[in-house]
Amino acid sequence: MFRAEADGSGSPARAEAAPRILWCGDDDALRGLVGDHVAAAGGILAPQTEVGGPPGPEAGRPALVIGTLPGLARLSPAAARSRQDAPMLIAVTGDASVGEEDWRLCLRLGVESVVRLPQESGQLLDLLGQALRPRGGALVLGVVGGCGGAGASSLAARLAGAWSRGGTPTVLVDADPLGGGLDLLVEAPASRGGAWEDVGRLDVQDGAQLREGLPVVDGVHLLTARAGGAPSPERTAAALAALAPLDGVVVVDLAAGHVPAALAHLDRLALVVPAAEHAVRAAARRLAGWDGARGRCELVVRRSRGTLRPGDVSADLGLPLAGHFADSSPQLVPLLDVRRRGADRLCAQLARRWQEASRWTS
Repeated sequence: MFRAEADGSGSPARAEAAPRILWCGDDDALRGLVGDHVAAAGGILAPQTEVGGPPGPEAGRPALVIGTLPGLARLSPAAARSRQDAPMLIAVTGDASVGEEDWRLCLRLGVESVVRLPQESGQLLDLLGQALRPRGGALVLGVVGGCGGAGASSLAARLAGAWSRGGTPTVLVDADPLGGGLDLLVEAPASRGGAWEDVGRLDVQDGAQLREGLPVVDGVHLLTARAGGAPSPERTAAALAALAPLDGVVVVDLAAGHVPAALAHLDRLALVVPAAEHAVRAAARRLAGWDGARGRCELVVRRSRGTLRPGDVSADLGLPLAGHFADSSPQLVPLLDVRRRGADRLCAQLARRWQEASRWTS
């Protein structure tokens, strides 16, 4: 059974294999913030002196450079973006505004983006996720409710089942500490397989071992908690970073508070919202707190007897409508009881469309 190191140090081999991001700058406070973001995305922040010269495509050289504008300006001209194989440059600043001279310097250096910290933390996580995600890895889908009781857990289980029945290796992750537990929802039998309590410090190389140690329900590998072992946002992000390089699909049932940490690892975020005024208002408030989520967020509406239609919910929230479904009978068990209509049919359609559109899966 999988158990990662709990002391937080990791093995030297794992540390050496983790993606390395080059830091250029003298601001220790900004460097600390950037280091936290890089670690959440599954990488290691290395000073320029450790890398030994200008970044490039050679082995051991980073493909991404983050730093202050003065730090980036000190880079060798060989790091300029005029070269096709040059790294991406990201500037970070603690200032509320960036002056005209700074913007001209960004253009001259070829800086991809300027991120203000800590205000634009979500944007930095998004950029890191794009840079570090391994091509050809898993499709990682987050599912979150726009309000309490939206039905996100049930939809996540049905989506995982749809992929699994199509022959795709699938992991279903329970990352909602306040939920009732996916293992109870899908009536998973008691198992000695791995759970959140068995996961200490995860490295990006641990994904295959983690997946193989999990219990399997109807072909789906299930990562849940036993009593009191729900993951923190940081542990959720570490698990997704480890599972993302694998083949197949990862579906994660997210608590609202876990979304910012998970965003860097998600290809898509499905927001489940009941067609009711109070639910739409709650979803709008949650969206406002998820910096950078809109670019990968799609709406799934649970129809109700109210006056709102799925199109109304989509227009009110300003999100593309992925689909809608009606409430299922409470006697039906998600993942185990499959129907040709309703939420199961929608999930089968979404699974096909999202996997075909994914640039990470074959």
